[in-house]
Amino acid sequence: MSQTAGRLLGLLSLLMVPRTWSGTELAERLNVSSRTVRNDIGTLRDLGYPVEGTRGGEGGYRLGSGGSAVPPLLLNPDEAVAVAVGLHSGLSCIIGGMEETSAQALAKLEQILPASVRNRVKNLAHFTVPMAGNHPMPIVDPNLLTLIIEYCHGHQRFRFSYRAEALPDHGGAPPDPGSAPSDQGHSGEFEVEPYRLVNHQHRWYLLTFDTAEDAWAIFRVEHIVPKLPGGRRFEPRELPAKDIGAYVDRNVSARRWKCTATVTVQAAASEVMTMLMPAEGTVEALDELRSTVVIGAESVRTMALTLARLDVEFTVEDSPELNAEIRALSERLLRATPPSEPTATSSETATSV
Repeated sequence: MSQTAGRLLGLLSLLMVPRTWSGTELAERLNVSSRTVRNDIGTLRDLGYPVEGTRGGEGGYRLGSGGSAVPPLLLNPDEAVAVAVGLHSGLSCIIGGMEETSAQALAKLEQILPASVRNRVKNLAHFTVPMAGNHPMPIVDPNLLTLIIEYCHGHQRFRFSYRAEALPDHGGAPPDPGSAPSDQGHSGEFEVEPYRLVNHQHRWYLLTFDTAEDAWAIFRVEHIVPKLPGGRRFEPRELPAKDIGAYVDRNVSARRWKCTATVTVQAAASEVMTMLMPAEGTVEALDELRSTVVIGAESVRTMALTLARLDVEFTVEDSPELNAEIRALSERLLRATPPSEPTATSSETATSV
């Protein structure tokens, strides 16, 4: 590669970073003069690359959109491996239809990589093995995700049928700890205000406001069958929480548990969060030293075993069944422990000479 061509590729690599570069910064990065940078910018523009320039104290250069050419994708070895990891993940992606696209992109990437980097990428495919989950993950059409995002961005009502496997989780009020999941065995037609798509534990959820119920509602995307055209535009509402991911986690987790209970834990919320997995319970601060945990599982026994892992004191507030299971577990563990031998006192200890 000629010195000029290499310098132009280096300049393109810098301009592809989404920021504005001053001429001085580019000259220092490329170890050339500011005049050379200006000449190279002109060469790139002649080749059809849309390099934008602004004057002033905060002026500089950046690569704009459009133009007659597509800039080459310039990656260093670590960046290439990182992209390959993402593409390999796409081969078993939960978004249906992305597998073939990921394979094509990965093949193109491997073809243009230097030999040393290409070997690293091939070793990645050979020596890593994806593990299937305990349950098959639902596949979502990428076109459906794109359609939903367009409705969210355009503040347009979304009309769809919801298949018989599920009804939405309405998040307007805390779930009843003793209630069964509300999304079983029904179907319906909906027209809602869509707000956010959330990927939670390998599933896609759509956060909406259901005007018919006057409540926030969470739908599992794989059960959605869109109806065209969409509804009328709406004025966006204030979201139900600052952390939408945590909001969805709290609502969908509680509804998929068969058994739940409320527990007061004698530890700060930040500490308790390190002891529990998100699928096991939700944690809220009661004060600086105590937390409230809504714990859930398929059985009361599993909940008791989860609580037994906590290395802090706790009190079960609303589940006699869980309290009984904890007592039974403690008695069973006590019976499994051999009785301790009495410790000899100092007066009973013999001294040998």
